[in-house]
Amino acid sequence: MEEAMDMNGFLIEFVDMLEAIISTNENNPLKPVSYWTHITEQLDLVGWDRVTHMDQDMAKIQIELSDQAGRKHILTACFPPAFPNVPFTVEPLAVPQCESTSGLDQEAVMPSQLILIDGSSLRDAVRQAEKKLELFQDFWDVMQDFDDKTWVIDPENPTPSGRMRRCALGKHCSIQITVDPLSPFSLPESRLFGPPALIEPLRANLHRNTSLWDKTRFPRENLEKLLELADGFPSPTTVAKDTMHIECGICYAFRYEGQVPDQICGHDKCQRPYHRLCLYEIHIGRF
Repeated sequence: MEEAMDMNGFLIEFVDMLEAIISTNENNPLKPVSYWTHITEQLDLVGWDRVTHMDQDMAKIQIELSDQAGRKHILTACFPPAFPNVPFTVEPLAVPQCESTSGLDQEAVMPSQLILIDGSSLRDAVRQAEKKLELFQDFWDVMQDFDDKTWVIDPENPTPSGRMRRCALGKHCSIQITVDPLSPFSLPESRLFGPPALIEPLRANLHRNTSLWDKTRFPRENLEKLLELADGFPSPTTVAKDTMHIECGICYAFRYEGQVPDQICGHDKCQRPYHRLCLYEIHIGRF
C-alpha cells in the first residue's frame, strides 16, 4: 500500500486487503473494537517490551518475567473473544510441583496456578506470578549449580519445573537426584546407576556419611563429600565428554528414541551401559 502511486491505487490495495481479512475470518467473526482496546490498555500497563509472543488476533500473549537471579520465565495470558465481558485466563507457570505443603498458604500449595478474581488486570497477574517465582529462588540456584558444575546426562534440556538431574560419575556410573522444591538444600532423593562393583562402594559411602550433610552448602558439594569423590563431580570444565563412557555399547549413542542407557552388563570384562530398546532389537535380530 505504501508503494501505491496515487489514491486510486491505494484504495484498490486497501479493498484487496479487507477482502483477504474477511475471507480469512468467515468462520471466525471479527472481534469488536472494545476487544482490541482493552487488550492494548492491559499491555500498556505491563509494558510492550515484555511481550515475547503474540497471536495475530491477540488471543494468546506471552509476557517475560525475571526472577531475582535474572533467569527468564514466561507468563501466558489467554483472551477469549468476548473479552472484557469474559475475563482472561493464564496458563500454569512452569514451576516445580510441590509435594510437601505443610504450613503453606493456598497459593503455595498450587504454585503453578494463579488465583485471579473478577476484575483482575494483566498487571495483577504479572505481579502475582513474580511473587510465585520468589518461592523457588533457592531451588533454581541448586539446580543451576548441578547444571553448571556436573555432566547432566538426563534430562537433555532441563526446564524450570524439572526436579530431577542424572549426573555422570564416570566409568559407566551416574547418580540421579530429585530435589524438594520447598527444601532444596536438604538431602535429596538419590539413586545410583552403574556396575555393582563400582556402585556398591559409592552407595556405602553415601549411607555412612549421611550425618555430614550441611544445609548451608549446595547439595552438589554435599554429595561430593558424602560419596567421597576426591576430584568432585566430572564436569565439562574438568573432563572431556568422550571419557565419561556413558554411551550405549550397541548403538554408541547416549540417547536413543528418547531413552538413556539404563541396563548395565554384569560381566566383569564389559560393565557397559545399554539401552533396553537396543537389547530388545538385538534379541529379535533387527541390528
